[in-house]
Amino acid sequence: MRRRGFTLIEVLMSLAIFALAAVSLGAAYSNVLMGRLALKQDEQRLDDLARCRAALLETPGFDDVEAGGEIHLPGERTARWKGKIEATAVSDLFAVQLTCEIQAVKDGDYGDEINETRMLLRPTWSIPSDRQKIRDDARQRLEKERGYKEADGNSNFISTPTRGKKLVPGKGATPANGKNPAPAKGAQPAKGGQPAPKR
Repeated sequence: MRRRGFTLIEVLMSLAIFALAAVSLGAAYSNVLMGRLALKQDEQRLDDLARCRAALLETPGFDDVEAGGEIHLPGERTARWKGKIEATAVSDLFAVQLTCEIQAVKDGDYGDEINETRMLLRPTWSIPSDRQKIRDDARQRLEKERGYKEADGNSNFISTPTRGKKLVPGKGATPANGKNPAPAKGAQPAKGGQPAPKR
């Protein structure tokens, strides 16, 4: 019995299918590697940014935050940071725009500026006259919204006593008139004038 071999067209089709599969698998593997590298770089960037943020939070002085500084990062890299402080409408609360420039590699160039805004509560940064002005403005705004002054009070919010019988303190459910409630139907009064429990 004579065996039939593969034709030239079948061999070429097989090679084409194998080449397409190899290209697809190579592209998928390359995408996986690029994704892992991007994820690693993103984690490093977030870690570096967290260190800059910590440097800002650990700096107590107003002028020191405005001047900024440098911090050392893992891999013998450095980062430069500074803050721009702006007052808000809330007393002792400030909006600080943090600006960071981070080295990607040792002795390399600094990357693009990274900006983020943080809200910081710093009473030591407030000027007493400005703080009092903010509080007075807030008080006037609340009085205008409520329609009354805090010292005068508002009678609309004063609760009135509920109507009905009041209970005598220390007497349980005994009404204020001193009379005991009527016994349940079919219950016989026990000694002492109290109704007997229903059997």
